[in-house]
Amino acid sequence: MSRSLSRVVIAAPMSFTGSAGRVINLFWRGKPILIKLGIGSWAIPVILGIWWLLVISWYAIFGILLIPYRLLRRGARKRKRGTLRHGEILAAILETGRKS
Repeated sequence: MSRSLSRVVIAAPMSFTGSAGRVINLFWRGKPILIKLGIGSWAIPVILGIWWLLVISWYAIFGILLIPYRLLRRGARKRKRGTLRHGEILAAILETGRKS
């Protein structure tokens, strides 16, 4: 199948939109009408249902496991932002002191 007949899916395969786009490209876009009616009409909902259950379970398992990591990263980003702001304030104070 040529690239012009199928849309390129940029979304992640482990997302709902990414998995739906890939399944639709596989079974629907650029296919003859008989394949669309015979296979695509039942295969798309079945495969999407199975794939979406996998996506939900992936996020349920690994999303919960990654909560501590995400909290640590959030704290690190906040500390970095605070350090940068502190540096900007000190630079502004020093600049103001030089002008006076």
